[in-house]
Amino acid sequence: MSAKKVVLITGISSGIGEATARLLAQRDFIIFGTARNPSGFEAIHGVEVLPLDVRSDESVNTCVDTVLKIAGRLDVLVNNAGYMLGGVVEEVTVEEAKAQFETNFFGVVRMVKRVLPIMRTQGSGQIINVSSGLGLAPLPFVGFYAASKFALEGYTEALRYEVKPFGIMVSLVEPGFIATQLYNNEQLAGNQISDYDPWRQRASDAVRKHREKSLKPTRVAERILRIIENKSPRLHNIVSNEIARTFLLRRLLPESIFEQGARRYLNLDVKR
Repeated sequence: MSAKKVVLITGISSGIGEATARLLAQRDFIIFGTARNPSGFEAIHGVEVLPLDVRSDESVNTCVDTVLKIAGRLDVLVNNAGYMLGGVVEEVTVEEAKAQFETNFFGVVRMVKRVLPIMRTQGSGQIINVSSGLGLAPLPFVGFYAASKFALEGYTEALRYEVKPFGIMVSLVEPGFIATQLYNNEQLAGNQISDYDPWRQRASDAVRKHREKSLKPTRVAERILRIIENKSPRLHNIVSNEIARTFLLRRLLPESIFEQGARRYLNLDVKR
């Protein structure tokens, strides 16, 4: 049996997932990547692409079973698949909110539940969940996306405590603004309320300026590689210096001061 680590990465059709698959394929790993439509993008040398819909138990089981059939084991799971739902909290329907969590949170839950018995039997394994800076400090108008990432943060930390005795390592990756298709592919709430538009526009303009300084997805991929290569990886792995500063300030500053700064950041208190 090959001594190479077997890595499964969800959501490799673009962005962070694609960059991670490409980087790890250049190293000494056996790489499996997933996409909902594997025929819809260019093949990556050294990466076996499998169909996967993280919203489906059957699809998750079939995907992991295929990895085991081909490779005989699974050493690393990178949960990256997800999307962003935009909209004021009041605008988003319960069905839209559930759909956001079904992919971003419960999709991870399905993958983890499927691989844990394998890793426990092996006595080793690693799970890396791709969160977001918005899982540490939320922004308005993407509240349910942030909520799904906050849920992922708490879930992952609890999971880390539980599975360490079995030799399974668990980590989070928290990117900031990354030059991916996440914002371009943002799904919007269907029932927009015009009363919020002035503040929505100001926040959008402020975020756009910061997105112009976005990091490349390769930066996140490099961090994921370092986590895999680290014998004792940390729980939190913040990629962006801006997010690291924001997280630190949120922990140190009084709540009212931090909120004032966040509102200034987004120009939310400018007079109409």
